Amino acid sequence: MTTIKKVSLIGSLVIITSVGGYGGYQWINEKIINPTTIIFVFLGIGLLFQSITWGDMNGKEERKKDELEKHITLVSSKISYYLLLLLMIIVLVISERVTAMNDIKNIPLVVVIGLAWITMPITEYVVSKKYS
Repeated sequence: MTTIKKVSLIGSLVIITSVGGYGGYQWINEKIINPTTIIFVFLGIGLLFQSITWGDMNGKEERKKDELEKHITLVSSKISYYLLLLLMIIVLVISERVTAMNDIKNIPLVVVIGLAWITMPITEYVVSKKYS
């Protein structure tokens, strides 16, 4: 394991444990769930997996990836896109506690789900025009 990978892994774990520990302390003692804590724990988890996969927190530059690494990036991007859409819909259903579409009150979340739904097809269209 390279030094950069070790530092990246340790840095990620420090972020997760310190911020997550403080967030857990606030939640248990003060009954507060801080959105900043949630975001930084997710950031730490993302950096941890980036470090495990590519060896450092910044990942590998696209021009330095071989064909397998490019294929991994492409497939994981498409899977994560659809998984994120599904998770957003689950959050909407759970947070609104409704089953009928007309009963939804969280319009900003509905707009974000709609924008997320059209992002990949529009992006693929724009990129395909570049090559055609």
